[in-house]
Amino acid sequence: MIIERNVFHLKFGKAKESIAIWKEILEASKKSEKLGAPEMRLLSDLSGPSYTLVVEIHLKSFMDMNPKQAIWATTESFQILYQKFIPLCESAHREYYRIEELI
Repeated sequence: MIIERNVFHLKFGKAKESIAIWKEILEASKKSEKLGAPEMRLLSDLSGPSYTLVVEIHLKSFMDMNPKQAIWATTESFQILYQKFIPLCESAHREYYRIEELI
């Protein structure tokens, strides 16, 4: 399994609004499960750099990346919500991790 971590550094004071938008995106994702939307989870910072939001997407393999991107590109609700989120974000980066073992 692969974890895709999208780390967003939010503008000062925009965490609450950003979290609300991402909760809507996650809810829309649940409704899109029949389209093959991957499992996702939302994390917010408790320490470290303030106003950090992390969205983790669980992929079975790198082969699942293209279908995931297709879902995002063709699902209008995702696009509308993400456009609302963009102005709240200062910067972002993406990381990929392979899960070596689960216990």
